[in-house]
Amino acid sequence: MPYVDSIITKYIDILKAGNGTIKTYYQGEPLRIAQSNLPCCIISKTSTSVQPIDNADDQHSISLRITVITDVRQDLSSDESQAKIVEGVRSLYDILEGRNADYTLKSTSVLDILRGNINVDTSRNLRTDLSTATRVDYGTTLRDREKDSWTIEARLDFTCHFIQTR
Repeated sequence: MPYVDSIITKYIDILKAGNGTIKTYYQGEPLRIAQSNLPCCIISKTSTSVQPIDNADDQHSISLRITVITDVRQDLSSDESQAKIVEGVRSLYDILEGRNADYTLKSTSVLDILRGNINVDTSRNLRTDLSTATRVDYGTTLRDREKDSWTIEARLDFTCHFIQTR
């Protein structure tokens, strides 16, 4: 049975409840993603640090990466050129940090969902760390994740923490 990380599961549950656009969620980076599963969200750990906060407790700070992948061709019509690639990027922007006319984040954007759910699991002291920067990188990542599929992706890095008694 594959390992299922309980912290990543909590964040997947939060994102599922707030964003209906994402079709599939993965823990860790899959090698291949079927086109029918796009747009998808991958949540991976990038680092963990543990430090004592007193004589009995440790604080675990966990850096997580959310990768959102969209199929660019879902936004292109068959009669238009590849110059319409910007439409695919717009879908990615909307999922990660879509904004209203007044510049505020849409409630369905991944960034707003994370920033609005600080206390992820109060019974276990799991919290989204707002004292560290949350960063979204779009870059120009175009990859062939599946035959006959053309995807674009972005990464969102953030930190969560919880306190554990030793």
